[in-house]
Amino acid sequence: MVIPSRDECLELLTEHDMPLHIRRHSLMVAEVAIFISARLNRNSCRLDLSLVEAAALLHDIGKMSGIKTGENHAELGARMLNGIVAEPVARIVAEHIYLDSSQTAGPITESLIVNYSDKRVQHDRVVSVRERFEDLIERYAKSPPQARMLRGKLDLYVALEGTIFSHLPIAPHDPAIMGITI
Repeated sequence: MVIPSRDECLELLTEHDMPLHIRRHSLMVAEVAIFISARLNRNSCRLDLSLVEAAALLHDIGKMSGIKTGENHAELGARMLNGIVAEPVARIVAEHIYLDSSQTAGPITESLIVNYSDKRVQHDRVVSVRERFEDLIERYAKSPPQARMLRGKLDLYVALEGTIFSHLPIAPHDPAIMGITI
């Protein structure tokens, strides 16, 4: 299996009847992930940009099926991609909603970049991690414990953001990032 090209990823999204709003979100996540990865590669990292792009484009391929079945969309998406794309792409899709404190200090990987970039894109626009999590809390937290859990995740993503941007000459809210469009 190979890492699919951008066009092949977009075709997979079409084959799986991905709604336009999720497709736009995925395109924006890919743009943010490539922007960050390319700059990291100029400084201290060696990230595979084709892997970052493919995984970012496909990260929510299981979203609609997951909504219908109640399954975890990341794990479902990875299963949908198994045998179709290179294993690292499916693995990143499976990991894109998980982050624990042991990962926040690095090393910076393609998986962490896709995961972080997803938390920077609300619908199809770049926002701060805090703004994204406030939206998630408002839409999905059905109880105070769920809201606390999401706030705890926010703290992890803020720590990851610090690690990522410690390797970059720009800040997380630099106009170059905030102005990314598709």
